Amino acid sequence: MSRFFDQLFKFLHRFISYSFAIVFFSLQGAFFGAFYAYFFGSALIPEFSTENHPEVVYVFIFATFLAAVGHSIEFGILTPLGYGGFRNDLKKLNLFLRHNDTIRHKDILELENNLNTLIHLPKENMYAAIRYAVMVFVSVSITHIICHHPIYELVLVSIGWLSAVFVYGGFSYIISDYFTGNKRVEIKKILAYRDVSIHKNYGILSLKGKFVFLLILILLSLSVLSVFISFGNASLLKITAFIGMTFVEAVILIYMFFQSINLTLEQINESANSLATGGRGALPILSIDKEFILFAENYEKATREVGRIRENLQELVEAKTSELRNSLETVETLKKQQDGDYFLTSLLIKPLSLNKTIGTHVKTDFLIKQKKTFLFHGRENEIGGDICITRTITLRGKDYTFFLNADAMGKSLQGAGGVLVLGAAVQSILERSNAVESVKLLYAERWIKNAYQELHHIFESFDCSMLVSMVMGLIDDETGLMYYLNAEHPWSVLYRKGTAEFIKNNSELRKLGTPFSEKSLEISTLQLIPGDVLILGSDGRDDIEFVTETTARKINHDEELFLRHVEQGNGQLKEIYQSILSMGELTDDLSLMRITFKENLSQPPRAIRKESYELMRKAKSQIKLDQLEEAKTSLLEANRINPENREIQRALIRLLVRMKEYNLAAEKLNTYLEEYPGDTDLIYLASFTYKQTKEYGKAIDMGERIRLRNPGHLSNLIQLVQLYLIIGNLPKAEKTLQLTSFIPSDTNRIELLKSQIETFRQKIVDEIPT
Repeated sequence: MSRFFDQLFKFLHRFISYSFAIVFFSLQGAFFGAFYAYFFGSALIPEFSTENHPEVVYVFIFATFLAAVGHSIEFGILTPLGYGGFRNDLKKLNLFLRHNDTIRHKDILELENNLNTLIHLPKENMYAAIRYAVMVFVSVSITHIICHHPIYELVLVSIGWLSAVFVYGGFSYIISDYFTGNKRVEIKKILAYRDVSIHKNYGILSLKGKFVFLLILILLSLSVLSVFISFGNASLLKITAFIGMTFVEAVILIYMFFQSINLTLEQINESANSLATGGRGALPILSIDKEFILFAENYEKATREVGRIRENLQELVEAKTSELRNSLETVETLKKQQDGDYFLTSLLIKPLSLNKTIGTHVKTDFLIKQKKTFLFHGRENEIGGDICITRTITLRGKDYTFFLNADAMGKSLQGAGGVLVLGAAVQSILERSNAVESVKLLYAERWIKNAYQELHHIFESFDCSMLVSMVMGLIDDETGLMYYLNAEHPWSVLYRKGTAEFIKNNSELRKLGTPFSEKSLEISTLQLIPGDVLILGSDGRDDIEFVTETTARKINHDEELFLRHVEQGNGQLKEIYQSILSMGELTDDLSLMRITFKENLSQPPRAIRKESYELMRKAKSQIKLDQLEEAKTSLLEANRINPENREIQRALIRLLVRMKEYNLAAEKLNTYLEEYPGDTDLIYLASFTYKQTKEYGKAIDMGERIRLRNPGHLSNLIQLVQLYLIIGNLPKAEKTLQLTSFIPSDTNRIELLKSQIETFRQKIVDEIPT
């Protein structure tokens, strides 16, 4: 197809003129446009034909003929007779580009002027097409009005005319752009050889504009065809003719559009190869699309710079070598200083990341592999933002294992700075816990809350420039109950009986240093059983770059992959680490912590004895019959026979509270909660019981423990407000009441508490002496 068009174009150029050869092809657009207008009119106006609209049809045909003739004369059809057209620039172009005439001897000014004419020729051809289309429409409109045809028909005809103008104008532009390309390149090559800058002007349509034109043309064709068929005025022959002509038109335009792009890309490829092999790399680009012209201008700047570098290559090489040598010496000096800073920082971090557990039931171990390694005085060291800390502390006479695994934001020195601050702060908190008596009396939940708030306030002062994710908690060495919180750290893993699973929670805590509200602080609990293994780790455990045969990077995005590593490594840190390395390469700092509870012990079954079981059944029957005293006697006897059974103790405590024997219930609760601190329901019952025995301090402690474990426990919050009012702590009562606003609640109870607080406040005001 390309060869056919080129031969036809050369034939027209030889016998008429260069610019008319372009108009010849452009007039195909006029034909297609007239075709659109006719089909659109005959589709929308059933009576539109030569029989009932003869004057309009004949004027349309005659005006179209005149437009074609005028368009041809304007662009030089009479050049062989000595008349080059209406426009001076086209006359000069047709004389300048006469067939078989060489243009290499032309002067620069003449070449530039004709090059600009060629660049603007597609635009001018499109404008000419629109002008002649307007002339045809005006002629048809006047004839239509004179012949007294309905105005609405003229409106419909105008719609068809707009479609025709769109097709005629766009066709003329793309045709002109395509056939002027080779001549533009020829002139550009001559100017480039004479060292004249050529990439300045571009056409009115860009690549995007042409693509949009083609898209609209296809949609327009489908729309005309749908209208044509829906009105039912078309025969099969007309429909076939319309589809055929539309197909021919679309194929011609699409072929020329993409052929132009293809030729331009081939030019760029040839120019790049020329530049790479030592040539000038000239790029007299064929296209006049804005995107290619801007590329050619930048490419020309690059080729000039490459030429300049080649001319002064030896001098530049020597200068650059000297600069690089000086730079290398400077870099080496700076690196030595930096490695010294790294080494000093790593020395400061080491005593902060310690494993100092002394318990017999809970054992801890950890593995840290920082991504950044460095040599200092011939020894390899590493530095990064991961840290692990474990230590045994004592609270309320019980030993707890404290654990922390954290990842400070940032690489190398930045992350190490965060770890340094965190480690120093945590060690300070741990030392205070073993030295200050008031801290030793705290419950585990309150201790973790205080520790988290202290760490958060420290990092909050850095104004979000230093953030730390972490998981931190306490494990009761005797019972195995774990209290913990997770601040945007990867989920911990519980390895139990050969199976690994994530320990998930609904915590909304963000990294240390990120603003947070107190309602988001929630202490989670997990009851460990003998043989359980906990594996904690930073996000380096998931950030693995897989080994592939391609150069593209493939990073792991499957967080559950780590569970398979834990199972393959049987819960052992070194085996887990090797399993991770077998999958790929680490891309971030990695820290792993292993915590075991009574690893080599098995949990003895706590079966209820037969006598106790019978007494339990008897007590349940008695409670149903409202024989509470008898039920109490049965449960006390069952508890005496089987004192270690948890269900008997729970049932007895609940019965005592129901019978309002609060003193005995409080005594039993003290013993029960020491052995089973994870029973949140009984802690709430203890808070209620201590309230009844007027041990308000204990009641508040229990309520606060529940609030930290379950901030959404509405009944507990209401009871806490009442307790704070009883002891006269109005600020705490108001603050706790505000927490209920985040929970769907009983409005009447909340309003009653608000009125009580207001009454209490007014009482305080009244007691102030005037």
